Amino acid sequence: MVAASSPTPMSAPKKGVVLSAKAEADVNDILLFTWQRWGEEQRDRYEVALDRAIAALGDFPEVGSSVSRLFPGCRARHVGRHILYYRILDDSIEVVRILHERTDPTRHFQS
Repeated sequence: MVAASSPTPMSAPKKGVVLSAKAEADVNDILLFTWQRWGEEQRDRYEVALDRAIAALGDFPEVGSSVSRLFPGCRARHVGRHILYYRILDDSIEVVRILHERTDPTRHFQS
């Protein structure tokens, strides 16, 4: 007799990821600077890395470290030389800012 298999637990549904207006501006600034400094090929590679990291937040929203001292629910995830600052909402993930790793984030968030 074959044992009945137990049901496979369902994974949490993927959340949509949205970028704030400031995060969209950050992406544009990062890619422009990268293109000006290192050329189109490096710009394209960095764009792919950013896009993948942002999209992955929908599947693994808790991958980033908690940095709630910046704002309630804030999480941070490194991508290349930048850090995605985001929060997990009920139905989505909001990327609030994308700042260079050497930037003092407290200058960009009001407590």
